[in-house]
Amino acid sequence: MELKTKALVGLYLLTALLALIFTWLHVPAYFGNGFLDANIQFWNDALFNANPAGNFLTVDILFLAFACNVWMFIEARRLGIKHVYLYVIGGVVIAISVAFPLFMAARELRIAATDPNFTSYKIKAGDVVALIILFLVGLLAAIVVM
Repeated sequence: MELKTKALVGLYLLTALLALIFTWLHVPAYFGNGFLDANIQFWNDALFNANPAGNFLTVDILFLAFACNVWMFIEARRLGIKHVYLYVIGGVVIAISVAFPLFMAARELRIAATDPNFTSYKIKAGDVVALIILFLVGLLAAIVVM
C-alpha cells in the first residue's frame, strides 16, 4: 500500500477517534434516561431548546449527514464496500463525524486494493495549510466546549 494511502487512512481514523472522544464527552448528560428517552431528550435539546446558533448547526449537520449518506450508498455500491448500513446507522447512533471518516478510510483501502493508480494525486502546499487550519479550528472548538 502506498504511503499516501496509509497517511490518508491514518488521518481519517484519527479524525474519527477525535470526533468520537469530543462528541461523546457530552453524552453523559443523557445517561440514565434509557436509550429511547435519551435520544428524544437529545433531539429535543438540539432542535428546540438550543439557541439560534445551535439550531443552525443542528440543521446544517443533518443536511450534511444526508448528503454524506447518499454519497456513501453510491460509493459503497460502486466500489463494492460491504456493510454500508453500519456506517449509516453509526452516523445516527454514534455521530456522523465518526462514521463518515470511518467510511472514507474503508473507501480508501478498497480503492488501493482494487485500483492502485486511482490513489495517485498531488495535493498543493496551500491545501495542506488550509486543512491544518481547519483541523485546528475544529480541535480548538471541541476543547473550548468541553
